[in-house]
Amino acid sequence: MKTLFSTFLVLVALVSCNCQKAATEKSNLTSTETMKQSQEIPVLEYEAMSRGYFKKITITGDIVTVISVRDGKPETKAISNEDLAELKTLFEKVDKEGLKDLKDPTQKRFYDGAPIAKFRVIEGENVYETVDFDGGFPPAEIKEIVEKVIEVSQKKTIK
Repeated sequence: MKTLFSTFLVLVALVSCNCQKAATEKSNLTSTETMKQSQEIPVLEYEAMSRGYFKKITITGDIVTVISVRDGKPETKAISNEDLAELKTLFEKVDKEGLKDLKDPTQKRFYDGAPIAKFRVIEGENVYETVDFDGGFPPAEIKEIVEKVIEVSQKKTIK
């Protein structure tokens, strides 16, 4: 009887270890897929604000999050594959190291003629950020990607 019980316990322990190993491998695959997706395009942020206006758009992977009111509730939507591919293409043209050196084309924000805007690229622990520029008038070097980020945030449709 003791031999039978011991054999049963060994069998249960072996099966249990094998199940845990399979679950761990599956978890590692999922996190690897997520890492691949996040490596395709980093986190993109566009923020514009003035005394009576606030908009923060964050693109993470294939999700766009929009906050339209200071301390407001974020609205999240999925991004279509076409828009994601276009964002990736536009991002490849951006010199993220040069973002801090871009010149603003207008200064309407100094007299409340436009909201103060910023564009950020976040890759891991590295944050690349532009100087302040007028909302609606981004520097020419990032104009296309900023307009695409805004366009994606305004779409009602999802995948």
